[in-house]
Amino acid sequence: MFIMMPLAATVSDAGTAYPSIFTSTLSYGTVFTNENFSIYVNSTYGFNNYTAVLVFSGQNLSGMAPGTTVLSRNQTTPDLVFNITAPSNPGTLSILVMTSARGTTIMQYRTTVELTVVSPIKMQATVSNPTQFIMYNVTVTFALNGNNVSKIVIPRLAPYSTQVISIDSAAFSLINKGDNTIQVFASTPGAVVSGDSTFYYGTPPNYTWIYYIAAVVVAFMIFLAVSAGRRSIPKSPKWKK
Repeated sequence: MFIMMPLAATVSDAGTAYPSIFTSTLSYGTVFTNENFSIYVNSTYGFNNYTAVLVFSGQNLSGMAPGTTVLSRNQTTPDLVFNITAPSNPGTLSILVMTSARGTTIMQYRTTVELTVVSPIKMQATVSNPTQFIMYNVTVTFALNGNNVSKIVIPRLAPYSTQVISIDSAAFSLINKGDNTIQVFASTPGAVVSGDSTFYYGTPPNYTWIYYIAAVVVAFMIFLAVSAGRRSIPKSPKWKK
């Protein structure tokens, strides 16, 4: 199963075609770091020698394969598939799409889309069987902020054994700005599961200014105390004995 948010895909320009009867569309699913995914380019039917070029650009494309430019040329079908490995780092990919085909003249289409690569929400749990009996089909449920997002079934859990399981979740719509809670529980009686955790999403509140003010107040109080201690006691006038 695939995570940290939904795919963001927006068309940067409306696309330009020549002639206007020829167009192409792109489709793809949720994309995560280092994931192998497919981009589908579907062009207008009724032509020959379909060609598509995808040019990727972004801040950090390390780990991306087969490269930043992919080409499929002189195909008989207008429906082309590109198998891509996403970069190792999350970020936004800009994809320049150029397609062409041959009819009575050369048909061309060009557009730009943006694709956001995200890091998955990783959830992990430890499941134990503290009994002397074998447990079968132990169902472990992962929940995010009280909403069930995934289930894993352990077919067999031996007596006095422990198994670690994990998932990558794409439940970004359930994430709150601020504190979030992951809960894990097992439906099989007697099974012991641990994996509850919390994480913070967004920019943590900055309390530095409070510590700064406190430090200034303490320093001022110390200054006053030192100053008071250094005050000299006024001497009596010489004419007073």
